[in-house]
Amino acid sequence: MPEPHAASSGGAQAVDLTDEELDAYISTRLTLLGVDLTVLPEDEEDAPADQRRIMASARRFLRSTPAAIADYALDPLGPPPTIYPAEVHAWNHE
Repeated sequence: MPEPHAASSGGAQAVDLTDEELDAYISTRLTLLGVDLTVLPEDEEDAPADQRRIMASARRFLRSTPAAIADYALDPLGPPPTIYPAEVHAWNHE
C-alpha cells in the first residue's frame, strides 16, 4: 500500500488516501450518522442509487473539497449558520 503524503495547500494539509482508507472513513461517518448503505443494492445499474456509486461519489467529493471548507471551524459563541442570513437577521430584529 502506498504511503500517504502531505502537501501544503494554503495552510491546510492535503493527504492522498487510498480508496480503501476513504471507504473506511466514509463508512464510519455514515454509521455514526445512522445511515445504513447495506439496504441499497451493492451494484445495480437500474437502481437510482447503489452502494458502489454512493461510495464513489463520496470519495470524489472528499478528494476535491477545497481547503477553505476543510479548514472551516464553527465559532461556538457565534450565531448558528443559516442558509439565508439576511432573512434571519430581519426576523430577529438584530
